Amino acid sequence: MIDETSFFGDISGTREEILEATYYALCEHGYAGLTIKKIGAHFDKSQSLIYHHYDNKDSLLLDLLGYMLEQIEQQVLFSKEPPGDYIDIVVNEIFDETESQGCAFTQAVIELRAQTAHNEEYYELFRRSDNFIRKQLTQIIRAGVNKGVFDVDEPKESAALFQTVLIGIQTEYLTADTQTIAESKAEFRRYVETCLRA
Repeated sequence: MIDETSFFGDISGTREEILEATYYALCEHGYAGLTIKKIGAHFDKSQSLIYHHYDNKDSLLLDLLGYMLEQIEQQVLFSKEPPGDYIDIVVNEIFDETESQGCAFTQAVIELRAQTAHNEEYYELFRRSDNFIRKQLTQIIRAGVNKGVFDVDEPKESAALFQTVLIGIQTEYLTADTQTIAESKAEFRRYVETCLRA
């Protein structure tokens, strides 16, 4: 996983400073509770600069998501881990609940994903993100097939399943009990061991 320091480690201008402030405010307040004023509390310069660059919080959040996605696309390389080990890492990360700021951001992203139902710009950003994740997982699974580690006919379909489970479990952490999630993890591990691995 790429943490927030990878996104904002090299601040080069006012835009990045505003986006960093937005990230921390979003983690703290979530989408529904976020306001320009609350973003300004994390911004060292005049709050008027935020209004100068952005019309409203959604235009700002869309820019934040686009910026972070660009950073991910540039930083994420094909894993050097053996495919079997990498898939174990992915499964652990899917089901890893933490109290870190990353978890707070994940919860905020779930709120933002809900905006795709009625906002075309959010929809396009999340579709781009989903396509990127599926592409990365497909590469890993296909590499495993080529090495004889995995035995599936359609790596893209397996990658789509991983992504669907990822999105579902992120939502479940907000609504379900830990027993349900533990049972889901056990069943998904059974899929990996009996259906994915050769």
